[in-house]
Amino acid sequence: MKKVCYTVVLQSQLGPRAGELLLQEDAGTVSGELRLLSWRNRFSGSVLQNGKYLISGALRSRAEKVPYDAIFTVRQGRLAGGLVTCHGCWDLTGVEAPAAPRETERPAAVGG
Repeated sequence: MKKVCYTVVLQSQLGPRAGELLLQEDAGTVSGELRLLSWRNRFSGSVLQNGKYLISGALRSRAEKVPYDAIFTVRQGRLAGGLVTCHGCWDLTGVEAPAAPRETERPAAVGG
């Protein structure tokens, strides 16, 4: 299973919204979360071809839940595509987030 995190910007009707897209790919299917405005929005979908994805989900806000379909491409660590919603089409762009550094084990203090 392949897991990748992207730092993304969604160009919505209310302006740009920064967030994260967590993508899990396994045997031709994808799932994950689109994190925007402190909300975790689950999605699922399929791999159309290597690096090209079709997903569906819903974006939550305090006021409503907006269903969407999205198609995007990932090439050389860059994500580009768009979401189709009842409020229009919104561009989605991003870059692969650097892997979180693993905690290194520190040797126990000697003496005492």
